[in-house]
Amino acid sequence: MVTAGIIAEYNPFHKGHQYHIEETRKKTNADYVIVVMSGDFVQRGEPAIADKYFRTELALKGGVDLVLEIPAVYATASAEYFATAGVKLLHQLHCVDYLSFGSEWASVDDYELYVQLLVEESPEYQSHLQEGLRQGKSFPLARMDALCQIMEKQGRNREEIKSFLSEPNHILGLEYMKSLRRLQSDIVPVTVGRRGAGYHEEKIIEGFPSATSLRLELKKGRSTIINGGMYTGAEQLVDRYMRGDFVQWEDLMPYLEYIYMTEFRFARWSDENNNLDYFGVDDEMCRRFSNQFQLGYSFEELIGHLHTKRLTDATWRRGLLHMVLKMKDYDFLKKAAEIPVPYARVLGFSGKATPLLKKIREKARLDVIQKPSMGRRLYPQGSVEAEIIGMDILAADLYEQIAAKKSSRKFRPELTRQQVIN
Repeated sequence: MVTAGIIAEYNPFHKGHQYHIEETRKKTNADYVIVVMSGDFVQRGEPAIADKYFRTELALKGGVDLVLEIPAVYATASAEYFATAGVKLLHQLHCVDYLSFGSEWASVDDYELYVQLLVEESPEYQSHLQEGLRQGKSFPLARMDALCQIMEKQGRNREEIKSFLSEPNHILGLEYMKSLRRLQSDIVPVTVGRRGAGYHEEKIIEGFPSATSLRLELKKGRSTIINGGMYTGAEQLVDRYMRGDFVQWEDLMPYLEYIYMTEFRFARWSDENNNLDYFGVDDEMCRRFSNQFQLGYSFEELIGHLHTKRLTDATWRRGLLHMVLKMKDYDFLKKAAEIPVPYARVLGFSGKATPLLKKIREKARLDVIQKPSMGRRLYPQGSVEAEIIGMDILAADLYEQIAAKKSSRKFRPELTRQQVIN
């Protein structure tokens, strides 16, 4: 039994994702493909275009055999946390042979030197990185400059290095391979070249459009164009969207306003202040949020006022989302390489995946949870595991509560939800 793993968001599932699955099967001769997927909130720090159960259904129809959920606290964090959690989950199943990920143009060999430098974190690298951060550069830019300075001494071209590190899929690929290296995992990395539109392309590219362009067209109600870019589920997705059965950042603004009024409005922020211990929100962010926030702002207005050279839009979206979701800066989150991933939550599986599930139950070195209520019963209150699954349930219930109210349907509590079976 050969099994390949993919870490994804499927926001939404489109033809490029279908191509990735097909190529993964060809390259690895996989009998089964497991996808570790974000839940209702994604790594960019925003709500998904549809809830995790609908996205699971589309993935299963698109050829995936099993969909597992990345815990919400990691799914909404930086690329390092997101990738580390996904790889750790697959590694602990102890039945995954390959990890397949998309790449703009690089092969696995192209990643090796970058991975070595980033895993070792030599004194020279750390010195260059800290110097960049002291200059007010964002972490991605400071890291890029540090790698350029070291790799140029080894005869590498600066422009090629910058080109490699500017591609979103390459950045994620680096994090996947770093995590595999740190875990000393037997899982073999495999790359699949991206086809069609670039990661952030906003215009629809015929054949293989980006998820970004599909989300933008969906907001315009262009169902015909959406149908041309998605593998399956376009009509259902448009119908859900037109009924309001989704969540966007504007829906979360009342919650953020309440947090501002109760925790920030009358606080006095100084250099000595400790922050409010939200994951990914440091003292500088607390002070800036307190000073810049105004009741009545739209989300885009708020981001425009908060953005700085060091604090990028993505950093702010993730930090603000963690405020809304009450994700605190727990001790177990202090170092990305050491985060615990205690369970594999099953979101859905295909009818032919029974042998795979049996093998996972026999070999996995983490709990396999097929219902959220099982997780609540399994872990004692106050434990790390209980905190992680509690955040999953809160995030899912918040998304569902907003979407149900907007679309005038009945609320479905996360603790009662069933797996999707295709």
